[in-house]
Amino acid sequence: MNQPVQSMSILIATHNRCLLLRQTLQSIGEWLLPAGVNIELIVCANACTDGTAADCAAELAKLPFAARCISEPTPGLSVARNRLLSESAGEVVAFLDDDVWVSRGWPGSILEVFNHYPADMVTGKVDLWWQAVKQPDWLSRRSAHMLSCLDHGDNVCEIFSAGEVIGANLALRRTTLRDVPNFRSELGRSGKLMVAGDDTDFVARAMQAGHRIFYAPRASLLHYVSPERITLSYLGRSAAGIGVGKVRMLGDIAPTRRRILKLENALKYCLYGGLELASAVVGSKKGRVNHHIRRMMCHGVLAGLAEAPGSMSPTTGKP
Repeated sequence: MNQPVQSMSILIATHNRCLLLRQTLQSIGEWLLPAGVNIELIVCANACTDGTAADCAAELAKLPFAARCISEPTPGLSVARNRLLSESAGEVVAFLDDDVWVSRGWPGSILEVFNHYPADMVTGKVDLWWQAVKQPDWLSRRSAHMLSCLDHGDNVCEIFSAGEVIGANLALRRTTLRDVPNFRSELGRSGKLMVAGDDTDFVARAMQAGHRIFYAPRASLLHYVSPERITLSYLGRSAAGIGVGKVRMLGDIAPTRRRILKLENALKYCLYGGLELASAVVGSKKGRVNHHIRRMMCHGVLAGLAEAPGSMSPTTGKP
């Protein structure tokens, strides 16, 4: 058994979503707190123009542990996450999205895995929160994953692929930061730019350095689904952002490999475009959505490959 974790920092990055953030903080206010653990919560208002700091002050004041809001003027999810890391002090740091409803036993369930398993990182179950819109009948495993759904079953298990982790529910030991000190700034969403992969890249680099990640099914939360997010337009833009992120994560790509990736994704783009059209003709909404996601991911890869070759390092994210 490991030495029990004694301190934990809860970190939330937010951008102009006061009402959703308020709900998230309300759910945190209902937590069952583990005994003997010092908890702090830090909200980062990232380039906010909607008075986030003032709006969430009342909810922060209700929490039974230290809680504060800081401002970060430079836009970008990775920028906000890195600022949160620098401001936090916990032995464990845990990232939550600003549009989630967190289960009452979440903190204890996260710490239970850290305390009883050889875990350097822990991710929890993420179900979709159909509060604002009805779940569509065309929803598939692929499209649910695009909406940040994560379910590896009902038992604690080790995860061996960074792609099976979601940053909406991710905790790590501070010791992990010795090998992976930050999130890459060219990854992660920024304003309307939907480039994805900062969390996947972080976990991948940590795993490459020998750190292990486990899944905690009882550390669960609901992830809000807005009506806009179940549109073909949103899912397509999100898939394209994932594609761009995949290329940026690769860093320097040899010319031959670059040509192969271009050819592969151009052919797949055409293939999935044809399948998308065929699905529309026969009236299969599920097929159309799935093929659209695949096609737009190829589009994102092609867009990423069109960026300046060798402009980013996969290790540092710097030129």
